This record gives sequence, structure tokens and C-alpha cells, in this order.
Amino acid sequence: MSILKKISIAMLASAAMTAGASAADPVIDYTPAPAQPAYSDPGFDWNRFYAGVNGAYVNAASDVWGIGALAGMNTQFDQMVFGFEVSAQANYDGGTYYGAQYDLTGRAGYLVSDDVLLYGVGGIGHHFGDAVGIAGAGIEFAVSDDVTIGSEYNWSFTDMGTSSHAIDAKARWYFN
Repeated sequence: MSILKKISIAMLASAAMTAGASAADPVIDYTPAPAQPAYSDPGFDWNRFYAGVNGAYVNAASDVWGIGALAGMNTQFDQMVFGFEVSAQANYDGGTYYGAQYDLTGRAGYLVSDDVLLYGVGGIGHHFGDAVGIAGAGIEFAVSDDVTIGSEYNWSFTDMGTSSHAIDAKARWYFN
């Protein structure tokens, strides 16, 4: 057999074996998938003005129930939220008007998550005819893009040694 025939037979055999082997291999596309932008829900926007309503149980000289209105402004720095709130509340003892409360408080809080705020309260007020100091704490939950609900405990005290305790529920509507 001539050398040319041997080379031709070897090439044909090699091509036949290679064709069968490549047919069994899966076709793999090595082009990288396009990068997908990472989506991150920004959470509730605490950095804005709000107005709301509250209902409260107040333990003063008598146990009374109150209903009121409030307004405030928050500023958010990363996980910290600072703000102020003004409120007015009418109090009733068994359906009889008992007296009013007017408060100006500062708030400083920490975001436990994007939609849960734990905060402390401090300020001044005018309760039932007396000037008072106020200290307390609260929690606020975002239930939609513009509405929160929460609860707050406040201890009010005078320089004469009298004090009262209030536990309230609040609903706040945030505006851009």
C-alpha cells in the first residue's frame, strides 16, 4: 500500500471517529448572560411631613379617654430618624369633657427595618391647665407608602411633683 493511500485511510478514519464523537457532545453556549440590575425595595420614606389622629388612655387625677390630632416632620439619616410633633387632644371622663392637652415633642428613633421605627420622645406640654415635661417611647409601623400606625407611651410631669401616664394609638398620613 502506498503512503498516499495510508494517509488517506488514516484521515478518513480520523474524520469518521471525530464526527461521531462530536455529535454526542452537547452544544454549550459560553456567552455570558447580560447583567441584571439588582432590585432593592427602598422601603418607607420617613423623610417628610405628616398629619394624623390619635386616641389615648390617660391616667391623670382621674382615668380619662382622649381623642386628638397631630402633625409633624421627620428627617432620616440612614437608620436614624429625627423629627418633631405638635398635638392637641380633648379628654373625656365618662362622656363629660375633662380637659385638653397640647404637646410639642421631639422624636429620635432607629429603623429596625425599612418599615418599623422605634423612637424616644421628649418635650413640653400644657395638660389640664398645667405646664408639663414629657418623656416617652413609641413604635411606628408603615402599612402602605403613605400611612403608618403605632403606639406611644408618655409620662408627663410637673415641677410640683404631679404626673400622669398616657398610652395612645396613632395613625399618621405622610405627604411628599
